[in-house]
Amino acid sequence: MREITCKLLMIALLLWISPVTAFAAHTAEIEISGSSRYKALRLTPQIYNAANSDLSDILIKDSSGGNVPYFINSSAGQSPSDEENDFIESLEPQFTIESGDRMTQIIIEGLKNLRLHDITIHTGSMFKRDALTPHGIRKEIYNLSINDTSSSDTAIPLYWYISPHELFVITIDDGDDTPIEIDGVTIRYYADEIVFEATAGETYALEFGADPSAAPPVYDIQRYRSEILEGAIDSVSIGEITYAPEEPAEEPQPPRDFTLIFNIVVIITALLLGVVIALKLRNRVGDTEH
Repeated sequence: MREITCKLLMIALLLWISPVTAFAAHTAEIEISGSSRYKALRLTPQIYNAANSDLSDILIKDSSGGNVPYFINSSAGQSPSDEENDFIESLEPQFTIESGDRMTQIIIEGLKNLRLHDITIHTGSMFKRDALTPHGIRKEIYNLSINDTSSSDTAIPLYWYISPHELFVITIDDGDDTPIEIDGVTIRYYADEIVFEATAGETYALEFGADPSAAPPVYDIQRYRSEILEGAIDSVSIGEITYAPEEPAEEPQPPRDFTLIFNIVVIITALLLGVVIALKLRNRVGDTEH
């Protein structure tokens, strides 16, 4: 009897306090082209920014909503000598400048989850100063023009660093000098390709950003990726991206009132107890008559 009551109480509590979480995915159209059986879709910064850092939430969908098997093709991170085989892309991101306390900060947007190769600072100022990255890399950068000789190195290696934040900040040590004029920055990053089999006449979409706790899908195509990469593969591109609406901020919930649950459990317990007592009384009456 006690065991039944405890089970009922636990079930009621779980139903009362368990949240129901639903995730909505962002979607991007895939612009299919070429006649090859397999397609390679190179991911863009917009995809990286909104997807999981390990790309575990990425899905390829066909027109009926079914999952299309794929594998991720990436050669980044092996060694600097293999750079010619890497998929290195560049972009000129939005940034703002903040100066003060003997330093200049370049606050760069849109680098979240990108595997970074390097950053180059564009400037016409003459200087020679140290620059520091968020993950502790310090490098002397300079732009000099002396005695009819010019020399410049304003590129900072980032060594495959993956930025976990929306903002990436480069700090320049100005000392007591005037901050340099920064005209722009160029980021180079390692891109990944999603390789999948496409059927002629079918439409496909990329889904991402739906579940931050998603485990990477496991497909058989991964086992014969080397054979696929030896053959012809068409490069396809990302089309229009549709972002899922942001979840509204949850309002503070009032304290849970467990009175109703308690009353229900008491009633059920009383009913069960009444049934048990009635059965015992009936058994006693039967024993007395015999």
